[in-house]
Amino acid sequence: MKDFQEQYRRELIYQEIKSNKRTLKGFIWFLASIAFIWLLTVTGFFEVDKKLITSAFVVTLVLLLPPLYVYLKGDLSKPWLKYVFLSLICVVSAVITSFLSFHAVLLYVVPLLFAIQYRRSGTIWFVYVVNTVTMLISSLVSFYYGICDLNLLLESQHVRDWYLDIITETALNIPFNENPVFIIIVFEVFPRSIILFVYSVMMQYTVVSSNEDAFRIAQLTYLKETDTNTRVFNKNKYQEMAEDYYPKVEQTAVVFWDLNNLKFINDQYGHAMGDRVIGKLSSVLYSHSDDRCRVFRIGGDEFLMILDNPAGGEAERIVKSVKETLEADNADDGIKVSSAAGLAFGRGRDIFEIVKAADANMYEDKRRMKEGYEG
Repeated sequence: MKDFQEQYRRELIYQEIKSNKRTLKGFIWFLASIAFIWLLTVTGFFEVDKKLITSAFVVTLVLLLPPLYVYLKGDLSKPWLKYVFLSLICVVSAVITSFLSFHAVLLYVVPLLFAIQYRRSGTIWFVYVVNTVTMLISSLVSFYYGICDLNLLLESQHVRDWYLDIITETALNIPFNENPVFIIIVFEVFPRSIILFVYSVMMQYTVVSSNEDAFRIAQLTYLKETDTNTRVFNKNKYQEMAEDYYPKVEQTAVVFWDLNNLKFINDQYGHAMGDRVIGKLSSVLYSHSDDRCRVFRIGGDEFLMILDNPAGGEAERIVKSVKETLEADNADDGIKVSSAAGLAFGRGRDIFEIVKAADANMYEDKRRMKEGYEG
């Protein structure tokens, strides 16, 4: 179970990196959308104040620069990056809404859509809080400097001050709220925050369900690929990687391991002791495994160790270390445990031939060891 948890943790890190990449791609689509609207406005297709839409476009472009730099130079696995990216998304949404007002009101939902891909409830609620704060600021700014909602009725593109000037210059006696902050908070921000709260709750349910499904899938995948008795990969995983993964690897080193005298140990001490000896070898091999060096159990006491793009002498050092460790452990057990090892090298696309060569070299090593004992 410990190995499964580690594998699951690595998968979550991988998913975090993928989510950060998708968020950055979303930033680019964000910028492209604003650029498209800006272009249509400049050419006269949209009746929107050109200064306002240009300001929104420039600010969005500036806010895109930090995440773009991180994408090119930074480590996308950092856990704090998502909070920076999502905060910037909230700010971008608020800035655009500040300038474009009713044209962009749906943008308040966009940060939540970005947040849901991270599969964490805490991320959803972080974005909800930041979104609510930036929405309040955006609503106040848009009231004074954004496109006035009256434009919808009058088919115009003016801001609040233009209407105030018209009212002042005419004889119309229209009351105008001199302190709109309270009205904006109660009748604009509060209702919208409630709607966003409902969105957040529903997205949280989706995140929880998605995490449960991901855990079950990871657990089933682990059971499918792992030999539960020894913790290393099983034969099915070896066949899968030999067909799909290793042909893409430039160079490989294969070590074929086989325990010596397992039948004698089973007959003399029982199969429980035999399993214990197999477990000892697998534990030593597993201690050398990582993302480049994988261990597979392909038979009762037969193991494959495959190393991606090995450095000079790396595979030989591993073989020596494993044998020395087994020899040192014998003093604690009273039962002599040793393993023959066959080493072979070649291109990944020839993995099956390399394994055959390693198997043959293993039998040659076993013969030499037997002759040494007899001598």
